Amino acid sequence: MPATLSQFAQVNDAAAATTRKLEKQAILADYFRALEEPDLRLAVRYAAGRPFAATDERVLNVGWSTVSDVILSMFRLDPGSFHDLVVRSGEIGEALSEVWHTSGTGYQPVSSEDHGLVARATAEPLVLCDLADAFDELSATETSERKRELLLALFTRCTNSREAAYLSKIIFRELRSGVREGILQAALAQAFDKPLAAVQRCQLLVGDLEEVAVLAKNDALGAASFRLFHPIQFMLATPQETAELAAEALGGRAFNCEDKLDGIRAQVHKSDDRVAIYTRTMDRTDEGFPDVVEAMRKMPGEFLLDGEIVPWRDGCVLPFAHIQRRLGRKVLSARVLKENPAAFIAFDLLYLDGRLLMDRPLRERRAALQCLSSCARDNGGALLITDITAVTTAEEIATAFDAARNRRNEGIVLKDPESNYSAGRRGQWWLKLKTHLPTFDCVVTAAEYGHGKRRNVLSDYTFAVWDRDPALDGATLVNIGKAYSGCTDEEIARLTELFLKLSVAQHGAMHVVEPRVVLEIACDQIQKSTRHASGYALRFPRIKRIRWDKRPAEADRLQRIIEIYESTPNFARPTSAPQPEPVERTLFDR
Repeated sequence: MPATLSQFAQVNDAAAATTRKLEKQAILADYFRALEEPDLRLAVRYAAGRPFAATDERVLNVGWSTVSDVILSMFRLDPGSFHDLVVRSGEIGEALSEVWHTSGTGYQPVSSEDHGLVARATAEPLVLCDLADAFDELSATETSERKRELLLALFTRCTNSREAAYLSKIIFRELRSGVREGILQAALAQAFDKPLAAVQRCQLLVGDLEEVAVLAKNDALGAASFRLFHPIQFMLATPQETAELAAEALGGRAFNCEDKLDGIRAQVHKSDDRVAIYTRTMDRTDEGFPDVVEAMRKMPGEFLLDGEIVPWRDGCVLPFAHIQRRLGRKVLSARVLKENPAAFIAFDLLYLDGRLLMDRPLRERRAALQCLSSCARDNGGALLITDITAVTTAEEIATAFDAARNRRNEGIVLKDPESNYSAGRRGQWWLKLKTHLPTFDCVVTAAEYGHGKRRNVLSDYTFAVWDRDPALDGATLVNIGKAYSGCTDEEIARLTELFLKLSVAQHGAMHVVEPRVVLEIACDQIQKSTRHASGYALRFPRIKRIRWDKRPAEADRLQRIIEIYESTPNFARPTSAPQPEPVERTLFDR
């Protein structure tokens, strides 16, 4: 019997109900084990929260308004009440579940005759392959009306609240069951009695976990070979606070040292004229960097490079703001490209002309990268690569760090020349050293509901500094950023209770709050921005601690932000006259 959406919902609800990873794994393993190949593919795909395979670049192009229109056509709902229900529920899927539960009392479903479709109670069970067929058509159609028809046909076949909830969750890629990729990998290993390392290795090679599932079911994991054009997890560096601690981690061994660049971490896949660029979020970013794509297309051979896209002019890395001016634009004009030039700087070579190099030591990969760069130069192309030096002692590390900062780079990365490329992992093979600017005491002006397990708590905080001494007439708090990391679950729960009491207005998921709470905020850079009333923005802000001991009047002034912005440690300060950013003001910056 084909796998139904109802069964899928029951299994994933059970997995979501436990916080124990091993229990989640066992629940999914039992489910996967009993499925035939076509359903196994889809069940793994949807459990990962994707409507399409990981290597499939299609999208549904279905937004909130389209689904909302469909739901409002099925139930006698006030649009404002439904919107508030979605906000309270934290996501549209759980809101729909409540609608289905209460349809006999508070909400009244429109009769099936009103829209000419078969009543839900008599519809055939909705199976996973029905979803796949509908998703194929949703992706292919460009008309809003046809998208609404397809969605209405799906939702009217949902016979219970959890089917409706999971249909929405898959559409919006918001499963929120606590089942991450590692748990899915472990579940497949358990389901088909395979070593977890073999499952992980196979996924690295082929890219799609659903294909890995079928190979595991057929005892064919060893038959997988590497394919380009699917993103792989990036190897990560472990932070070090000081040169002395970094030297201690080296243990007297010589490590490669290279500048830590301030750009967008990216991997470039290239074969013939085809080029794909993936970011750390596993998203394609080709359209934002046509100049980089063209430069890579001129390179000889077939390869996979790891590196950084940076703003670049006359052999120098520019402030990151130049890259930001490219992001989010539907059309990149010739002027934008000229004023904000970009380049890809490679620091690792993972695949070359049929040879997978990730298992080879870094010294071999680095030698191959240098050869590729030389070959590109000989053929009239250009491949920029990082410079490396060998360091062993704290003094050598400190000297290299100062030199990197003088070149306006973030800091340094130290790499063991004998290390292989451990995708998706941190360890002592790669270390990074970058100092932060001084911390700032800021006042919370708004609190917003989070995502995932934090969807029902206020975990995202907009913060501000005083534009002048708060004792002076006209003193105002001006926003300078937003942070959502650094607090414990217990602290967030306490802040949620407090901010709900301090709320003076609510706009969707956001509460405007009385300025009572002070947070100590750390950041990597300060840059000018028209997004905030302060005229500045903190880059990579994070909460160091809650300053329960401080009154709002003791928070920092804008003048201190300006002083640190103009200081030498702030390498985001401009080297030339700033270009205006696109104005995108927030709710509080009117």
